[in-house]
Amino acid sequence: MKRFFTTLALLFLAAGLDAAQPRKEITKTGWNFGVLPTLNYNNDLGFQFGGLGQAYYYGDGSIYPNYLHKVQVLASVYSRGAKQFTLDYDSKYLFPGKRVTAHAEYMDNPLNGFYGFNGAVAPYYDAFNLRKNADRTDGIAFYADYERKFNVTLDLQGRLADNLNWLGGAEYSWQDYTDVSLPVYSASPTLFRQYVDSGLIPAEDTRGRRLVLKGGAVCDTRDFEPDPARGLYLNAAVSAGATFSAGATKPSLLFSADFRQYVSVVPDRVRVAYQLAYKGLLAGSLPFYALPAFAMRGSYGRRIVGNGVAWASADLRLYLARFQAARQNFEVGLVGFADAGAAVQPYRLAEQALQGGRTVEKTLDGVASGPFASVYDPAVATRERLHSSVGGGFFFSMNRNFITAVEFGHPLNPQDGTFGVYMNLGFSF
Repeated sequence: MKRFFTTLALLFLAAGLDAAQPRKEITKTGWNFGVLPTLNYNNDLGFQFGGLGQAYYYGDGSIYPNYLHKVQVLASVYSRGAKQFTLDYDSKYLFPGKRVTAHAEYMDNPLNGFYGFNGAVAPYYDAFNLRKNADRTDGIAFYADYERKFNVTLDLQGRLADNLNWLGGAEYSWQDYTDVSLPVYSASPTLFRQYVDSGLIPAEDTRGRRLVLKGGAVCDTRDFEPDPARGLYLNAAVSAGATFSAGATKPSLLFSADFRQYVSVVPDRVRVAYQLAYKGLLAGSLPFYALPAFAMRGSYGRRIVGNGVAWASADLRLYLARFQAARQNFEVGLVGFADAGAAVQPYRLAEQALQGGRTVEKTLDGVASGPFASVYDPAVATRERLHSSVGGGFFFSMNRNFITAVEFGHPLNPQDGTFGVYMNLGFSF
């Protein structure tokens, strides 16, 4: 670890010396292709290994660093067994006056994280979350299920006024959730199995298809979308959906709002960004896998789940150096952040409170630990609380569009976990 940070410091120093020599940024034209191996890390999935292909079309370069068309393909496997394949397309120029964004994804995850409903109301114990790599024999996958899903989304935007667009979209998804079946993990009932056996998750909701149509408006004054220095972004939408499973149809209506602002404190050097967001059910009902959720950095992906969730995030981004190599424009910097959120609309809370008798215990090396309340424990929490975390990291970008960020997060309450590491394409918001 010491060698890693020493190397990082030397990189920043070399970049800073190079950046001291003023150079004009290279304007990119035509098609630019990049094929890279991916070596990322996610707190829920483990290490990611795979390949990433990106294609940007800049035309004559007159709108650089913005692009005319972007295509991205990702194929990867994770050290905890997941396999993921994605295809993305984005363009404001495919149709005159319209923005087209499309996404397709398939995920096969034998250790998908499941932490219960309503945030703090569902107790969490680190000792029962030993989701090790597949070659380990001491794994305890109590907080996991086996997830397979496929989804396709298509979004369109069109102009209403300056910086104001209408938004319309459609999504189709298929999903199947079963018990963890890897032989190297404890065969004791998982939290997911306890939820199914108790009826908190109806058996018919573990598999099904879902169709969603949405409409809304987007106000966007950001100066550069992948890495804004100034401006704001507001997205407000209503989504009407239906879930089809076991011959039954369940309709739902949701509202979502996402506000972000970006402020340049020191031009080209220091920026502040923050986000305020909400997503919640207006009418109908949702299967557990479609519930609104907030992924707080440092915690686990679906720790905060309910019929409605609200959250806030803030970033301080420091831009240390800009330099050029191999006819590409590079930038490196540091980021500090704070996240907070809560499940503000409970999901089946009364039914969850009736399951206080369900427990979990661990036997490792012949030593038993427990039993502990698993689904509901009034000694831990009888209602939701605010979840929060802090952390920091570093980032680098190529041609201002290809951004990789590495972030380290620490929840402020051990009920949300202890530590998380993330290597992502792009900033969190």
